[in-house]
Amino acid sequence: MNSFGKRLITTLTAVPLLFVIIFFFPQHNHLAFSVVVVLAALIGSHEMEHMLFPKAKESREERPLIPFWLPCVLPAVQWIELTIIPSMELFDITLIILFFVAFLREIFRGASDHFQGTLDRVSRTAMLIIYPSFFTSFLIRLFVLDNTAYLLLLMFLIVFGNDVFAYLFGMWLGKSNRGVFKVSPNKSIAGFIGGSAMSILLSVAMTALVPELAATISIGEAIVLGLVISITANAGDLIESAFKRSAGLKDSGTIIPGRGGLLDSIDSTIVSAPAFLLLLTQWIL
Repeated sequence: MNSFGKRLITTLTAVPLLFVIIFFFPQHNHLAFSVVVVLAALIGSHEMEHMLFPKAKESREERPLIPFWLPCVLPAVQWIELTIIPSMELFDITLIILFFVAFLREIFRGASDHFQGTLDRVSRTAMLIIYPSFFTSFLIRLFVLDNTAYLLLLMFLIVFGNDVFAYLFGMWLGKSNRGVFKVSPNKSIAGFIGGSAMSILLSVAMTALVPELAATISIGEAIVLGLVISITANAGDLIESAFKRSAGLKDSGTIIPGRGGLLDSIDSTIVSAPAFLLLLTQWIL
């Protein structure tokens, strides 16, 4: 199966599945969707550990300063803060504790190599905390907005739509304008422009057709939203490509047959979520 087929299957399965989870299981402040986000953070963190610490199984000194699963409490804690104890900055406290524990452990771990690898271990562990777990927490933060279900679906539609149409336009018109980004030589200017244009169209169309969205998001704002999310989606894809190249990997994992790792499928979404939330909070709240 070619790359387009894989992208299309991912889109045609992921969007309806997310639709069912978001719209039919909204109980307890979208607990079902939050569980999916935590699981995604867990799997993505495991893949990221493999990229950051490829020799972890061979040497204790090559292991992260905290286990890969620990940062995955961040999206869970974000849900608890928003749903149960909104008066407490539980997420920020947890984030600080994670960094503190990692830094404190290095005081003892670093003695094994006379602290020659301290900066390297601390930097890689900090990256493991931030990506993907910290970024996935922004998907949970969208719950502070009204019409959360429609907004989540809008974001996923823009991100997945950008991926599919960027590939189509790249194959159609991009053969002579590829190689702009050395980290991903197959990406083209035509693909970027085509994907962005279709992202804007999808954003405007859904906003206009869904009364709950039309009441809060203007056509001009929908255009900006489509363009910005298209840019961040592409950026997320390129960032993860850089991680994989640095680690000498083609895919982040093998969990999705024919597609690669989970990070290969959610990289655009988790980087787009903070921008999506930032724009909407400026317009709606």
